[in-house]
Amino acid sequence: MIKVLMERDMPQNFDPSDAAQASRHARIALDAVTATAGKMHWLCTYATDDRKLFGLVVVENEDVIAEYVKRAGIDSGIKIHRVTCVLDPALAAPK
Repeated sequence: MIKVLMERDMPQNFDPSDAAQASRHARIALDAVTATAGKMHWLCTYATDDRKLFGLVVVENEDVIAEYVKRAGIDSGIKIHRVTCVLDPALAAPK
C-alpha cells in the first residue's frame, strides 16, 4: 500500500462550507472508495481557499485511483503526489 495525495480543482458549484453539500460530496467519495473493495482507504480531504481539493488516501497501487475517479464521477484532471515521508511533531529532534 502506498500513501498518495490527490489534487484536483473543486467542482464549480461545490461549496464545502455548506454542510449538506459537503455531506453529499463525502458520500459520493466514500461510496467510490468502498467500491474498490479494500484497495483504497480514504484518510481525509482538505478543501482550500483557492478552490482546490487535496485528498489523502492509501491505495494498493496508483491504478486503483483511475477506478475511484470513474466511480466518483470526477471529470477534472487529478494530479497524483506519492507521499514519501510524513513530517509531524513526533518526528522532531529533542532540544
